This record gives sequence, structure tokens and C-alpha cells, in this order.
Amino acid sequence: MRNRAQIGADAAALGTLAPLRDQAVNLALTGIDPSAAGYWAVGASPESAAGKFADENDVRVTKARLSGMAGDTAMVQVATKWCQLKNDDELTDKERDDLRNRRNLCTDGTGKKGIGRSGTATAVAKLFIPECSFEYWDPDEEATGLGPVQRVVCEGAGGRVQVFPNGNRESVTRLFRIRLVDDEDPVAYNGAPSGLGSAGSGSVVNHCATDESKTPAEDLSFGAAVVAWSLCWLGTPYAWGGGNYSGPTRGICCSPGGYDGRNYFGFDCSGLTLYAVYQASRGRIALGHYTGNQIADPRGTPVPTNQLRPGDLLFFGTPTPHHVAIYYGDGKMVEAPQTGDVVKVTALRSVDAARRFG
Repeated sequence: MRNRAQIGADAAALGTLAPLRDQAVNLALTGIDPSAAGYWAVGASPESAAGKFADENDVRVTKARLSGMAGDTAMVQVATKWCQLKNDDELTDKERDDLRNRRNLCTDGTGKKGIGRSGTATAVAKLFIPECSFEYWDPDEEATGLGPVQRVVCEGAGGRVQVFPNGNRESVTRLFRIRLVDDEDPVAYNGAPSGLGSAGSGSVVNHCATDESKTPAEDLSFGAAVVAWSLCWLGTPYAWGGGNYSGPTRGICCSPGGYDGRNYFGFDCSGLTLYAVYQASRGRIALGHYTGNQIADPRGTPVPTNQLRPGDLLFFGTPTPHHVAIYYGDGKMVEAPQTGDVVKVTALRSVDAARRFG
């Protein structure tokens, strides 16, 4: 029974992470960084995924737990559905009473019910996301953020594979490995992305809300949360190509004006907005790192520019926007303006389009 239990535990732990792997693959195939994947967006509990694979192996899940910042490690404990019945001389007084009153019975392989012992086992699995590199089309001359994604290549145990555009799902999926490991991740999983990443040599460089708290309040409206998360990084340098779903990053080379973003650690305009929307949505809305993708994202609702609310994304330039910011309220906006500047609150300028997420 021990071997049967361990086989079931292994399958259940590996299966628990299959929905997360599929989510990461879907992001990569659409040209979005797969590191945005998190179990919070799976839409089901780890127990439900583990239970499906446990049932297929005649075991039942007794415990399932995620760990790691994105819930990318799963620990599953199982017990066999079938038991080995105890002999009469092995029963305790309580077990004899249970047997008389038909309580806590199990069924052996022949269908006979009684007091028995089940096989138990534990397994831990982890999802390994491959390293992916992004190439971008040249942006417009006035752009303060990256151009459209031209090509995404990911490299892992399955080799080096182009995943966007026209990636082959089967080949890409092989790069996203789920493997059994010895231990759970020491970082606890709390069901939401951790948006307070490092700013190079420290942590959050500013307060995340007007009440001077370091973390945005849980009960904020979506728009207010978008503003609050952007305010966490007031004073952070502008970096061409900088910023991801977890916070500021080192920039890339090079802006239309020839500025090398690798010299800075921070956000560009669309890096700041994708970060703030991702955090406010608790990881459920992962925008692309290009203003054209953000304005065209179907999850955003077009908003008349005279009916703005805090948290709306503001787009500048037509027909393709070259800059994006976040409406702060009171005729102000939060933006990562340009090289040599920092994330800051500025006066609202003439807006060409706006989108409301959440």
C-alpha cells in the first residue's frame, strides 16, 4: 500500500501545478512574460487539481498546500482509498466499538468493510519556468516606453524555443517543467503577488498611499489600488524598458534617443502601469509591456477623457500612443516621464484616450 500511496502522492503533487504551468504557457504564447503567472489566477483551489490526479490513482487527498511567492511549489499528502483490514486480535477497544457501530470503516480490495490501515504518503513538486528573452520592434520617435514585442525565445531543459509569435504549444510546454523536489519553498504563499520588490539596493522607496502606509490597504477600490501601488515608487528613476509585474528592474538598450536603459534601475511609462494594474488586480490582469498592447487590451473599457476616475490609464499620442500614465485624481496623474526623470505626480496634460480596468 505504501508504494501505491507514493505513486498517488507523486501524481497529485505534479498535477496540482498543471493549471499554473498552463497559465504560464498561455502568457508566453501571447508575448507576455510568463513570470506573471501565479496560482491566484488559476481560479481553483490546489485541492481540486490534486484530487483529480489522486482519484485516478485510487488515493484521496488529506492535505494540499502551496508555497513560494507565486504558489509554484505544491505539497500533497494522500491516503489510499483501499485499506488492509486488521485482524480481530489487532483491534483496540475503541476500534471494536467503532466496528460494532459501523463507524470509521474502510473497504479492502475484495469489497469487505472493517477497521483497517491505509497507506499514506507525501510528495512535493515545483514548477520551473524557463528563462525568456524579449525582442521589441523599434518604437516611435516620441515613445517613452517599449515598442511591440517582436519575438520571445525561452530556453530550458527542452532546448531553445521561439514561443512568440507562432509558438508551438507542445514544444513550449516541454520547457515549463514540473518536477518532484525534496522540500517545500521556504517562502510562504499568501494568495496574491508580492508587489514590494527590491529597488536595486533597498525596498519600497516611498509610501504606498496617502495615509503613509507601506502597503496599499486591502479594501481599496480597484482604481484607488492602481494609484496606491504606483505611489509606492515615487522618486524611482525612469529606465527605458524597466519595470515588470513585481517592481522596478534594470532597463534595456536603447531608447529612440539613444539612451541606454541598462544604466538605470526603475520603470519606463508602460512598465509602471503594467506593474500597478497587476498588483491592484492581485495578479489577475497581466498587461503587455507596450502602450499599444495596453490600450488595445480587451479587459480595459474605453472611458471619455472628461469622465476620468483615479486609476484609469491615460494614453498620449495617436493613432498609436507613445506614452501612458495613471490618473491620480484632482487633475493630476502618476507617470514615469522620460530618461533623467523619476516616477512622480504631475499635472494632467491633454489626454488622447483612456482605459479603465478592473
